[in-house]
Amino acid sequence: MFAVSLILLSAAVHAVVNILTKRADDKYAMRLLIGVFSALLVAPALFFVPLPLGKAIWLLAATAFVHALYELLLVKSYESADFSAVYPVARGTGPLFTAIGAIFLLHEHPALLEIAGIVMVCGGVIAIGYSYRASAGAKAGLLFALGTGVTIGCYTLIDASGVRAVVNPLSYVLWFFVAHGISVLFTAPGVRGRAVVVEARRQWKLGLLTAALSITTYGSAMLAYRFGATAQLAALRETSVLFGTALAMSFLGEHMTLRRWIAAGAIAAGAIMLQMD
Repeated sequence: MFAVSLILLSAAVHAVVNILTKRADDKYAMRLLIGVFSALLVAPALFFVPLPLGKAIWLLAATAFVHALYELLLVKSYESADFSAVYPVARGTGPLFTAIGAIFLLHEHPALLEIAGIVMVCGGVIAIGYSYRASAGAKAGLLFALGTGVTIGCYTLIDASGVRAVVNPLSYVLWFFVAHGISVLFTAPGVRGRAVVVEARRQWKLGLLTAALSITTYGSAMLAYRFGATAQLAALRETSVLFGTALAMSFLGEHMTLRRWIAAGAIAAGAIMLQMD
């Protein structure tokens, strides 16, 4: 239940972080601010945890690379289509890749009921995304969202392995934010040049708030992976789509249809099934 509580906290806060990113004037600048401020906020705590050594160092390097690619694909998807279309596709496909990797790479063996729950959660979130009529731009956004889902599956497996590879899980969690901060220093300016730094200065207050929330959402998720099964928790985290859809309706003026409500019900039902085994 501790792992489940952490992952549900992560899901709720994750939706807020992504809504704030979607609303930002310059999304590359916002992702840059999230990465840099997250690293700065956790920096004082680094003196109180041991250095992650051995296998964990290579996993940190790998997750920094994958997260850099994730940032680029995420922003491109948000720039191309509605939040409530691309967000569910990205988050719904991520656990599918995570579940496959957890079975073949981490040697986890979810029960049949849990597999059914994963399928329902993933199917529900993808159905919400595909319930939108896709223009040419929206189709490109959905492709970027699918690519984002691949990176989500990859970094989830990497970080689940990393947080289990150290004696103190906080050492990996805290150093992850440092590694991530370094990676975005290259990706955002590399794509947008100096202009992204200028824009980041203008949005720094919102960036600081979003960075603090980002630490909460992904820090909670990584700690949950330390104590629970990766595939089930990754799927349960995608209940963030329910929170995200509610926020999109309230703050972005986007609307729900009957089909989307049915898909949302499938997500809730799948989340319950994940906890019934």
